[in-house]
Amino acid sequence: MVRTHFFGQYLLEQSLIDPDALTRGLQYQQSNNKVLGQIAIEQGLLDSTEVQQIIDRQLGEDNDFGQVAVEMGLITAAALDGLLGRQREQHIYLGAALVKLEILSQAFQTFNEATQQLQDSYDDLKERVKLLDLELAKKNEELEKNLAEKEEVKNYLNNILESLTTGVIVIDKQGRITTFNKTAGWITGLTPESCLGKPLPDLFHDDLFENMVSRLVKTGGSPLSMDREIITANGSKIHIQASASPVLDPDDAQIGTLLIVKDMTRIRHLEIEAQRSQRLREMGEMAAGIAHEIRNPLGSIELFASLLKKDVETDEEKSTLVEHIRSGVKNMDRIISTLLLYAKSPRPSQQKCNLHPLLSTLLTGTSDMVIPGNIKIVQNFGEGDALVNGDQELLKQVFSNLIRNAIQAMPNGGELNLTTKKVNAPSNQPEADNDHRQFITITVSDTGQGIPADHLVKIFNPFFSTKDKGTGLGLSISHNIIKAHQGTIDAESEKGKQTTFTVKLPSWDNEFDEK
Repeated sequence: MVRTHFFGQYLLEQSLIDPDALTRGLQYQQSNNKVLGQIAIEQGLLDSTEVQQIIDRQLGEDNDFGQVAVEMGLITAAALDGLLGRQREQHIYLGAALVKLEILSQAFQTFNEATQQLQDSYDDLKERVKLLDLELAKKNEELEKNLAEKEEVKNYLNNILESLTTGVIVIDKQGRITTFNKTAGWITGLTPESCLGKPLPDLFHDDLFENMVSRLVKTGGSPLSMDREIITANGSKIHIQASASPVLDPDDAQIGTLLIVKDMTRIRHLEIEAQRSQRLREMGEMAAGIAHEIRNPLGSIELFASLLKKDVETDEEKSTLVEHIRSGVKNMDRIISTLLLYAKSPRPSQQKCNLHPLLSTLLTGTSDMVIPGNIKIVQNFGEGDALVNGDQELLKQVFSNLIRNAIQAMPNGGELNLTTKKVNAPSNQPEADNDHRQFITITVSDTGQGIPADHLVKIFNPFFSTKDKGTGLGLSISHNIIKAHQGTIDAESEKGKQTTFTVKLPSWDNEFDEK
């Protein structure tokens, strides 16, 4: 039977659907390819063009698809009933399409709601991430500030460590060096870079430091100190004071050893110099007193010998004896005069003195000094003038005495070396330890037989001499003159080796000495 009323029209009449929803349902039904027209095409009753014509008329007149097909004579009523039965079997009709469309619409609505929730959650998460980023940036800034402050403190402490005038060496529990400051390098003759991470025995041939570390462990960490002479990496002998103490962690457990090293060479030298000066001063005062007591009777002897000579002029033998008396008196008077010169503290004039021409004059024969032909003179003068603040005549007396002693130490010939150079600081001392004034060092060395060690410590004592002739006052007087110039004089020698005298004098300073 032919349907005269289609399902969509019924829904409209019953106000169960609006026209727009019906149109969307029909479009969905058409796109689903399971509408009545599709079934007719599958059955071979209609072709696609005829189906499209029916659909167009159906939409325009709001009539049922089957009714339009019958009216257009494209299909019989019986065929239409068959198609409707097939459609019912497959449950593909407009109502189902509308139900599916409603479900799809709800699905879209649910999807949209879920999407909105996700969007809201994303925005909330984005805001929280933004706050976390700000907080993290603040924490990073505080961390960088703390690190910068710690680095600044570390650099400050390291600068203090490197500026100390004492050597600082830290050894860990494995015996390896973890800290070695610049002053420690100056004292030992090593570079800090070459010492870090190495054990003590690999760097120091002397076992002083190693023994101190071992003893510190045995004594339970009680600090200890030792004074000792060591040989540095460059072969120099220095006197050091070393102290050891434990490095403790917050729990008072020892994690290493701290060694403090001081170069006491200069201080020890000053102590020896002070002792020597005190001894010489006392001997000088005693000698001066004796000299005055002796000179008075010598004057009487000289007077009576002169009178006696007149009485025995006719007796040649007696005259000769009287002349021996007068000669002995004159020699004694010369010794006493020299002794008084030693006892009297010299007061050098403060003037600019160039040592190079002074030394050259002593060596060229223009002075009263005679240099044998079997002695070779080697002059190694530094560049420029060797200007010092001193008394030229007194300094000439000092160097004349040193050169004469060197010549007398080489009776069979040899080599006499004179060297001058400018220095800024004492040996093995950091530059910060000097008084910012330059010095001129003058060395006089010979290739003689050397001086025994027991004699070397006495050579500046008055009346000490290893020569058959001489008063033993030359070096004592030279010592006093150099000391009066605020300088130093030292001797180095070994039996069978060369002897070297080193004189150090303050150089002329235009800023201070002109005033």
